[in-house]
Amino acid sequence: MHWMIKCRSKPGTDELRNATIPAHRAHLDKYRNETWFSGPIFTDDGTSAIGSLRFIEFPDRAAATAYIDADPYSREGIFESVDIQRWQPVLKNRQLTYERQKGTQQFIAHCTDITDSQDPRAPLRQAHREYLNGLGRTMIARGPLKTDDGETTTGSAFLLDVADRAAAEALLASEPYTQAGVYGHTTIERWLFGHV
Repeated sequence: MHWMIKCRSKPGTDELRNATIPAHRAHLDKYRNETWFSGPIFTDDGTSAIGSLRFIEFPDRAAATAYIDADPYSREGIFESVDIQRWQPVLKNRQLTYERQKGTQQFIAHCTDITDSQDPRAPLRQAHREYLNGLGRTMIARGPLKTDDGETTTGSAFLLDVADRAAAEALLASEPYTQAGVYGHTTIERWLFGHV
């Protein structure tokens, strides 16, 4: 199973975070095989870390929870919130082997479905896939978010590699599920390749 772990940092923890980076990286090193992507969420100008994002492979939620609870960032109380959701990767890209582009910015687009989204999703699924397949290297990773049993889709997560925020917003605005109102809430945040 794969999981998206999205953490939000408490305000005013930059100094503590910087002091904890070596221990945090040592923790990440223990999970290189399990980690698909890992890196900080930043302010748009790239000057301040406001959270952390991991796409990672564990057998169940308990293992994913134990992993993030053991992270020194968690143990030092840096995170204000931690969101763990099951994720199903569509692409085979992984951070350790991904060929990075020059002059681009990365963003995490986190889309949460409206209630009872399965009916409006179904007739748009092919158009959704064709649109995303046509985006080429602007898409680092993508896949649906699921309930823990994998039976129900609850949203989508995309790692984007684009020129800037405007390009990320335009990409999502043209996405068929977005246009049809399948997503009830979407966030687009700056993300940087981190330590794996």
